[in-house]
Amino acid sequence: MKKSTKIWLWTALVLCAATTALNAASGRILSVVIALGGMAGLCLLLFRERKAGFWLLCGCYALAFLNGAVSGILGGTGAVVSIVMSLIGSLLVPGITWLFLRGQMDRLK
Repeated sequence: MKKSTKIWLWTALVLCAATTALNAASGRILSVVIALGGMAGLCLLLFRERKAGFWLLCGCYALAFLNGAVSGILGGTGAVVSIVMSLIGSLLVPGITWLFLRGQMDRLK
């Protein structure tokens, strides 16, 4: 795995850990559980170089999108705003990760 990819994965892991801590402090238990799954995917990618880590990451961020959209709608934010903001937040880490991995996927286990 390229050094730039590893740097991104470490950065993403730190950002996800910080977000998870904020969610835990706010009492958003479902968000914490989903984020822990995403962090597990990042760890599989970073330390074990497994494709399954990327797919776990994508699945967890899909769940995070659904959770964020529903929470926003039920919280009175509005459907369009909730969906757009959840989509943006849920696409960033998997999207950037894919950009780093796209030429290296065949080398992952």
